[in-house]
Amino acid sequence: MGRSFTSCACFAVFTSAAAAQDNAATAGNAPELPPRLKGIEWTIGELKLKLGGYVKVDLIHDFNAIGSTQSFDPRTIPTHSDPTLPDQNTEIHARQTRLNLDLSGPSSAGDFRLFVESDFFGSDTGNAFRMRHAFGTIGVASGTLLAGQTWSTFVDDQAFPETLDFESPVAFPQNRQAQARFTKDLGDGNYIAFALEDPTGSGDVIAPGPGAVETNLPDINGRFFLKTERGHVQAGLFLGHVGFDPAVGSSDDEFLWGLNVSTKFTTFGADNAIAQVTYGDGVGRYRGGVTAVPDANGNLEAVKVFGLVAAYQHFWCDQWRSNAGFSWANADLPSGTTPAATEDVNNFFVNVIYQFSERVWTGVEYLHGSRETEDGAYGGAHRLQASIQFGI
Repeated sequence: MGRSFTSCACFAVFTSAAAAQDNAATAGNAPELPPRLKGIEWTIGELKLKLGGYVKVDLIHDFNAIGSTQSFDPRTIPTHSDPTLPDQNTEIHARQTRLNLDLSGPSSAGDFRLFVESDFFGSDTGNAFRMRHAFGTIGVASGTLLAGQTWSTFVDDQAFPETLDFESPVAFPQNRQAQARFTKDLGDGNYIAFALEDPTGSGDVIAPGPGAVETNLPDINGRFFLKTERGHVQAGLFLGHVGFDPAVGSSDDEFLWGLNVSTKFTTFGADNAIAQVTYGDGVGRYRGGVTAVPDANGNLEAVKVFGLVAAYQHFWCDQWRSNAGFSWANADLPSGTTPAATEDVNNFFVNVIYQFSERVWTGVEYLHGSRETEDGAYGGAHRLQASIQFGI
């Protein structure tokens, strides 16, 4: 069903009314959040089946050379002239388009759910269909069991800034991987979760020489989620291991760990803020970064990473909203690292989005990013992106 949208003349009324509210979450004149579309639902006996997803088209113009032309990843910004990359580039694609199926209902053991979702980012240049999520959950006596591929337990999937860009800020963990997770409900929206997860992750290990990289143990991940009156706070922890078996000589291994503390909370009216801090040895595994590299003696060493993200979402009125954010990440590279290795990245984004119906929005976004390498070389890039999305 459609819904009516008020004019942006409501902005002056909203700001004065919201300022008088002690609790922004209950401000009567605050604009409504964009609706979460329920897709198309069918009820089959005790089961519910939902078809969801959207079609999204992106127009992207890069004012500087960058390797990732369809998503904004500052780690691909060249720090020296690269003849293989155009100085400016324009692309239009619909690869973020996604489809999902969601089946839920009761069982003899407890409520269960099956969820599958895919998009078209399965290859670097083509439009290959790929699996994003594929998992099942089942209620058990003291909690919920999940098995399959979905957001890592280390990730706070409720604290992602809203960007038109597919990549989003790079300085916080954001990966999906196979896992088995147990979640214990603590009441009042609070819970604790533990998981065994795929140790290969999305990060890279630079081998010290000829031989094989070993991942002999699963990652052990956990999170504690605390619900507050205005939002939530989450603490995530991961423990892992990586090894290297050289063609000649004894094997080498490294212990990995990471901590991520995040929050999302309402501020005034429907506005909200997001902050995340990430730190650890090898934590780049959880965002496509480098997990471990050889040091000056040729021994494998985990890369220590520190990352910060801050973002804010403002609702001008019922139809218009804006997001702005900044992220920064630094890698403490071991001595002996190649001079061209990425040491520091940051990016900034700001956008405005027009929700002109309950199923369609359009927007424009400006992005800036920079990259600095171990040898002090610097590169920067600017991008302008326009998007339109049609929801099921």
